[in-house]
Amino acid sequence: MFNGFLGMMRQGGWDMWLLLAISVIGLAVVLERLWFFMSQHGDTKGLLKTLGQKIAADDLNGAIAYCKQQSGMLPRILEFGLKRGEKNRADITDALSIALMEHLNALERNLGVIGTIAVIAPFVGLFGTVLGIIRAFQDIALKGNSTPAVVAAGVSEALITTATGLIIAVVAVVFFNYFKSRIKTYNQEMIVAANQLAEMLHFHNTGAPIPTDLYQPAKATK
Repeated sequence: MFNGFLGMMRQGGWDMWLLLAISVIGLAVVLERLWFFMSQHGDTKGLLKTLGQKIAADDLNGAIAYCKQQSGMLPRILEFGLKRGEKNRADITDALSIALMEHLNALERNLGVIGTIAVIAPFVGLFGTVLGIIRAFQDIALKGNSTPAVVAAGVSEALITTATGLIIAVVAVVFFNYFKSRIKTYNQEMIVAANQLAEMLHFHNTGAPIPTDLYQPAKATK
């Protein structure tokens, strides 16, 4: 299998090594993004419910400490708002908006690399094919043998780079769209959570209860 891989790399020429480097970079970014999204907080409703219970018990410091214990971006954003929990709703909302904007870059980090690979990989492969066809016809001219079998062999070897480039591009596009979808979903989830926290803090500061199970005091255990 390894010998077959090396044989294909030799047939494709130096362009295949460039495509290999591009694919390794793309794979590294994909793995990094997958790990990033796996490390985000998964139970948003549970997080908000716990924070709501602590806010209802007038325990903002406890709510901040709970956020510090959680992993991911959302707890950091909510912690940023909780530290300004005594301010009015407009100030709290502004603080949460700033935190959201700061963390948006982290969501989209390195995504441009995948998009670039999706665009350039077919062209890199096509460039290798053009060079391969040029070499094939040069060999035919030097040997004076232009039978269909010789031409077909040279062209088939040259097309290896195009096929490889297209495969890399297709995989890159799939992951690019997947991560864009994840970013959109997670960003909306964070915006909703931030607004819910701002609402809880506002009602807490005004002394009025809100009709949601996110803001109910924890039941005392017997």
